[in-house]
Amino acid sequence: MTADRPAAPRWDGQRLVFELDMDDGVRVRCAISRLALLGVTGGGRFEASQVMQRFGAARERIEAAALAKLRERTSAPLGILHIWEDDILDPPPATSPIAMQAPRLRA
Repeated sequence: MTADRPAAPRWDGQRLVFELDMDDGVRVRCAISRLALLGVTGGGRFEASQVMQRFGAARERIEAAALAKLRERTSAPLGILHIWEDDILDPPPATSPIAMQAPRLRA
């Protein structure tokens, strides 16, 4: 990992891509699709201009789910870790406590 900050979240037209810094210093690229973001933030319709606002409102839950998925792995993912709606709204019982108690990320 470099000393620089994680890249700002960005919308690529299909998904929102963001980065997490793990406790061991590894930086992981993650993504959540528009449909998953819509489901996590209450449904309805939203325009591309509202993606960052919706992500900001649910960011803590999304990042907690990503951290829970990463902690279940034996190594960092190759490429992007995809976060699905069920990872947040219906996590497996074994990971529910971890997702709810994930530590704060480094800025």
